[in-house]
Amino acid sequence: MLFNSYLFLFCFLPLLLLIWRLLSGGSGTASRLAIALLLFSAVFYALWGAAFTLLLAGIIAMNYSAGLALSLSDEEFARKCRIRRKKLFVLTLVLNLLPLIWFKYSGFLAQNFALLFVAEWEFAAPGLPLGISFYTFIQIAWLSAVYQRRIVPEGFGRHALFSSCFPYVISGPIVRYEEMKVQFDNLGVSTAEDLARGLSLFSMGLAKKVLLADSIAVYANLVFNAAETGLPLSGLEAWLGSFCYTFQLYFDFSGYTDMALGLGLMIGLRLPENFDSPYKSTGIVDFWRRWHITLGSWLRDCLYIPLGGNRAGKLTQYRNLFLTMFIGGIWHGAGWTFAIWGALHGIMLAVNHYFRAAIKGNSLESVLRKPLCRFFFIVFTFFCVNACWVVFRAVTLTGAARMYSTMTTGAAEEILAPAAGLLPNNYFQGWQPFALLLLCSAIVWLLPNTRELMKGDAQQGVRQRLQWSTSGLWATGLAMLTFITLILVSRKSTFLYFQF
Repeated sequence: MLFNSYLFLFCFLPLLLLIWRLLSGGSGTASRLAIALLLFSAVFYALWGAAFTLLLAGIIAMNYSAGLALSLSDEEFARKCRIRRKKLFVLTLVLNLLPLIWFKYSGFLAQNFALLFVAEWEFAAPGLPLGISFYTFIQIAWLSAVYQRRIVPEGFGRHALFSSCFPYVISGPIVRYEEMKVQFDNLGVSTAEDLARGLSLFSMGLAKKVLLADSIAVYANLVFNAAETGLPLSGLEAWLGSFCYTFQLYFDFSGYTDMALGLGLMIGLRLPENFDSPYKSTGIVDFWRRWHITLGSWLRDCLYIPLGGNRAGKLTQYRNLFLTMFIGGIWHGAGWTFAIWGALHGIMLAVNHYFRAAIKGNSLESVLRKPLCRFFFIVFTFFCVNACWVVFRAVTLTGAARMYSTMTTGAAEEILAPAAGLLPNNYFQGWQPFALLLLCSAIVWLLPNTRELMKGDAQQGVRQRLQWSTSGLWATGLAMLTFITLILVSRKSTFLYFQF
């Protein structure tokens, strides 16, 4: 079931909110609501496929059983278990990763082994269970917290609810149990303001997805498909296509995040922030503090720090940054394009850290903080990120290479020889794609993001300029936006991060 589907919008969500209201009040409210939320989450996931639901249930049960053993005292564990505590932890981590490797990477591995051994293997890759990357990471973080004795298992039902809660199980945020424990303990009827905030956030996220991401995706798909199939493609068209995908991914992921956080607010859950205007970043380090924030935190805590972090000198730090992002790239997808994307970000992160360390404390650091320099770095960072999104979006290395070649040599030839046709005429006909690009640019760089809209930021003056409120003007505007969005919801499309 998709958040942007009529079934979810007109059946699942209203029924959930009705049941939530009816079960609230009196003693045992939190327990009743937890059971209801678990059942709704199970139905939500089961509608994608019963077999994958059984897989999720099996992984939850395995991790809970291992967590019970790991939570024992050292003496009790030694008496009841035949293996060392660390070995059980490592074994459970491997068992968590095996389904992910099989469903997500078996086809890629088989294809590359066939090329390596010059063999013709017929291997049908299994279907990818929805959200397997996200709930695997959630399980690993939970298990690590139990192993480090930061948390203890609190019942199978609680662990199942935490692991399968429908707002975030499909595409994040990647939550930690420490963030959700108290909230699950205090489930209750949502306040009128939380419900209003949640509905507003959800409506804005739905509009981002349906009106912006899905609309501009048409032009991105045309250009990247042309690059893959060898159709005529001009340099300017390649650049515009790359910009279209860069904005498509931004509004698709930002829209999902807003919808997930909005759904959480409707039932009294405050999910962690996961998106903070990443295209306003002044460097790649800043970008990864703003883009997929919970994934960045997970990679830092579960990969970068265990690898050694910055504890063994600069060269080791840069190596660990590269390895962390390389693995993060592979997490996004089974293909060399994702591995290269991760490697590029690893290299840029290392360079950015080196540059920041080199200027720290001297006069150049204060100069580079001037508004004009910040503007330059924002533009430069955006173009670096945009260039990396090309290989991220490309289906094959050949398609990525053709895009890069056309964006460089093709654009240069058109600028030098404008008679050849500077304006695109194959994939960007009419005014609509250019209006969409301008609109997306204005929203990204000129307007506050939804977090700033909903909460306000006095230091940046957002509170004075534009801030959400429970007013008739906001209600009317969002109602009109939602009405227009619902008309176009029939254009069914999944969220991009579903495939990761």
